[in-house]
Amino acid sequence: MTADFSAEFRAYGGWTAAAAIQQQDLFNDVVGPDSLQADLNERTLSSDRGVLSGITLLGSFSELDRTWLWGWANPGFGPDAPAVAPTSVIREFGERHAIAEFTAENLELGGFDQPAQAAIMLAITAGTVLGGRGVWSTAINEGRGHVYLHVADEQLPVAGFDAIATPRLLMTAVSVFPGDHRQVVRGYFQHYGLTSDEGPNVLRGTSPTGSTITVDFDDHGRIGNVSVQP
Repeated sequence: MTADFSAEFRAYGGWTAAAAIQQQDLFNDVVGPDSLQADLNERTLSSDRGVLSGITLLGSFSELDRTWLWGWANPGFGPDAPAVAPTSVIREFGERHAIAEFTAENLELGGFDQPAQAAIMLAITAGTVLGGRGVWSTAINEGRGHVYLHVADEQLPVAGFDAIATPRLLMTAVSVFPGDHRQVVRGYFQHYGLTSDEGPNVLRGTSPTGSTITVDFDDHGRIGNVSVQP
């Protein structure tokens, strides 16, 4: 049987997924494929193009034993290290909302179909608790693992509502968090301030600029179609 995250994590992840995917896509586009150098004491990422500040060490994933280790549980850093201390917000959020993934020191991901992808899901979802601009990762230990850093530098852009991109974002989000398609749509609408009108098999949202998003659901509650009136 394939492993999965807890119901509480899936509910929160689904609620934030579509907007988080859009923000991460924008972050990837802006930061690009440049080689970056992290300084965890100064909380910076440096490249030939400049310096990004406000980085936080979320955690790391080991390809050897397929486990996730939170930065605050890593004996090489500890909860009070400059780049780790901000993650106390994630732990406290996990305690308040009973999200065990945010409070356990490490997580066994070997039972997932794609353990490395599960680590990415965990990092990006945790990053939404901190807000910020995106998550950056790099290989460590000669490629035997990856470390995940949250970046909060305010010089990086924040994704805005994009009506044309909405169908792709919603369909991608429900492929990652398929448990409750309606909650994925509701979370996306709330994030961007859309007023919503919900019926038995439809959810409509109107953006502050007047764009209308209509999401139709099948009899199993799955998204069947997303239409946009920009």
